[in-house]
Amino acid sequence: MSATALALIGFSPAAHAACDPAAANDVTANCTGTTVDQGGGAPGTSADIIGYGTGFETNLTASVVSGASVTGSLIGIAAQSMTVTNSGTIAGSNFGIFAPAAATVTNSGSISGATGIAATVVTVTNSGTISGDTQDGISAITATVMNAGTISASLRGIIADTANVTNSGTISGDYGIAANTTATVTNSGNISGSTSGVFATTTANVVNSGTISASTYGVFATTANVTNTGTISAAAGAGVGAVTANVSNSGTIAGDSVGIAGILAANVTNTGTVSGGVYGIRSATTTVTNSGTITGNVGIDSTLFGGGIANVSNSGTIIGTGGTALQFSGNDDTLTLLPGSRILGAIDMGGGADVVNFIAGRDTSWLITLNNFTGTINGFGDAPFVIRGNQIATLDPTPFAMADRTLMDFTRSISGILGSLGGTGAAQNGPLASAFAPDDSIAQRVDAFASIPALAYAGDAILFKSPTVVTADGRSVWARGFAGEHTQQADGALLHSTTTFAGGAVGFDLLAQPDLRLGAFVGGGQSVLSLDVDAGNTRTDTGFGGLYGRYAFTSFGAPSTLEVALHGGSGTSAVSRTVNSNLGVEVATASYNSSYVSPEAKYSVNVPLWSQYTLTPSFGLRYVAGFFDGYTETGATAPLTVAARTIQNIEQRGEVKLTRATPVGPDLLLTNVYVGALGIERLGDTTVNTVLLGANLPFVTPGKNNVAGVLGGGGFEWRTRKGVSFFGAGEAIGMSDSGTVVSARGGLRVAF
Repeated sequence: MSATALALIGFSPAAHAACDPAAANDVTANCTGTTVDQGGGAPGTSADIIGYGTGFETNLTASVVSGASVTGSLIGIAAQSMTVTNSGTIAGSNFGIFAPAAATVTNSGSISGATGIAATVVTVTNSGTISGDTQDGISAITATVMNAGTISASLRGIIADTANVTNSGTISGDYGIAANTTATVTNSGNISGSTSGVFATTTANVVNSGTISASTYGVFATTANVTNTGTISAAAGAGVGAVTANVSNSGTIAGDSVGIAGILAANVTNTGTVSGGVYGIRSATTTVTNSGTITGNVGIDSTLFGGGIANVSNSGTIIGTGGTALQFSGNDDTLTLLPGSRILGAIDMGGGADVVNFIAGRDTSWLITLNNFTGTINGFGDAPFVIRGNQIATLDPTPFAMADRTLMDFTRSISGILGSLGGTGAAQNGPLASAFAPDDSIAQRVDAFASIPALAYAGDAILFKSPTVVTADGRSVWARGFAGEHTQQADGALLHSTTTFAGGAVGFDLLAQPDLRLGAFVGGGQSVLSLDVDAGNTRTDTGFGGLYGRYAFTSFGAPSTLEVALHGGSGTSAVSRTVNSNLGVEVATASYNSSYVSPEAKYSVNVPLWSQYTLTPSFGLRYVAGFFDGYTETGATAPLTVAARTIQNIEQRGEVKLTRATPVGPDLLLTNVYVGALGIERLGDTTVNTVLLGANLPFVTPGKNNVAGVLGGGGFEWRTRKGVSFFGAGEAIGMSDSGTVVSARGGLRVAF
């Protein structure tokens, strides 16, 4: 624009100005009151139509303070080039601010006109309101706008050949932002358009963490480069539309028709959500890396204009609500499936020399069926998998890896309830307290221990004395329960899992000899293995029973015990396995019988420290063999068949326990704390033989074959003079394979 252009629309210089001083080149003015039509007049008339300035001044600086106003019948403020700071009101019927050359505007007030601000080159910092009542909010050849306020217009919030916009406020119009060449937009606020939120004839560079919305296109350009962590949407068109769309999305992009449309090419990296009523993503040449969610009547379509080459890598979710998740053309396409991939809908490869790559890893089981497939399938990964024809099946091995861990935890708890205080001997031969009168025939056998002060209270230490309430044969009955949880962290191909277990038993024991106690018990319990990401679960109900014995003797000059037990049981397991098929999620189920046997032995020495305290080092060894029947699943398109198998484990456990015996009236309270270590080793053949998709699928049980752990715990036992004792204990174990086990047990014993 030029002075000639100003004259053509009726501008002429005038000498009137209420802002102080009058408008002139290089003038700095303050506008503190109400200024109305004090600028230029129409040619041949005396009428003034500009609030301040004539449109011919250069380097005019004007400051409109809060509460002040500058109003023109045609233009609020006009100059060839100007700098305006406005905290008040600037208004004109055509333009709020008009600068044929350049304008720098800082606004915290209100600027309005048919077009709010018009200039060839404009720089605007806005925290107030700029409005274009019938045209544009800001119009320029080059516009640089920092907006934290409101820019609104009937046509375009901002229109420029080149628009550079940083917005944390609100911009709206039929087009929120429109650029004849390039729009560079950083938005953390709200940009909306009746037609398009951001529109660029050539290139749109958009970084959005706020909201961009429109009816037809959220963002449209010949080349759209979009990084979105916020929301971009179109109520009746495409969220992002372009000839070439380059999109990185971790937010939400949605279109009533298409989420992302690239006429020639779409290059999309998605960790968020992309959705479209007809297509999630549609283009000719399509490159998509997805770890988020893509949905549409067709999830991804690469057949536009006859189709281009598709390269899709998925570790997220792609859903075809109309039945087709992926629709490729007849070109040589590539599909890569990574752990975490969920495809719901048909996969139409479209023919051609397609390549499907997949990695079977830490995930639920898959069943992938490829339609119109004439290419090559390449499989990799740690999890078991089968390729057969146009189908891929993978298997989550976590339940098989956790089978022996679950059995070891359950049987360890059974061993724990056979112990007395803190898990070392419910089959104790000892008295409830030395304060109780001993049976003389037995007491003579422990004269050697009578001089040890600590043993006066450590009930397990004076091994042969019996309270007067116990009959000559020392019979007792007991009932005890246990509960615990094993948490296994994800590792390799194994999912994170949690196993809960609980059970209880009743038992009877007696003194077979003064130094030997024997007993028997029966009980039952349940363990439930639950896998992460709803991959499945296994529930096992087990009945068990066994024999135990405790022999008292002297070693290293101290009272010692040897505890032995043999127990076993049988159970029924119900297994559920989730199969993520692209034709619909399936849940495969089965049941099978199992049994186990476990012999064990434990040696301990009671070392007196001082009055009331005893230190007990111990070492135990137990062996567990589990026998699992085979089974075949039902409820799945590709059921899994598992052959019968045997698992074997051996566990070594060493610990040091400190016990305190405290008289409580006529009763005795025993408390303890202990620390220790254990090791578990798998033995024998660890191969699991299965059949999947009609193909043999043997694999070695995953997970570590040898693990070590550290443990600690504590407990109490309250022994009454009347022959009733109450017991409780807790324990925590940390394993070298990132597993943790916490458990508790408790119960009572009655001597008669």
